[in-house]
Amino acid sequence: MENNSIIIYRDYGDIIFDVKTIMDKKGITVNQVVKKTGLHHQVIRRYYEGSVIRYDKDVLSKLCFVIGCNLSDIMNYQRPKDS
Repeated sequence: MENNSIIIYRDYGDIIFDVKTIMDKKGITVNQVVKKTGLHHQVIRRYYEGSVIRYDKDVLSKLCFVIGCNLSDIMNYQRPKDS
């Protein structure tokens, strides 16, 4: 069977999000971030656990402000293994 698909899978790498390490290092809890940002606990928990799929600019700005860090401290690009 001929494959006429124009969609070709390619590994472009991944965005690694790690807010947990910096929050733990600074002794900042999820509840503190929730209170200071006004965001839902579940939203902050997803960022803390690194289970966010779509990143929100407003949430990232608030996290960086409250935690006292730069975006590059909590987000990194990981190249694909075969490149």
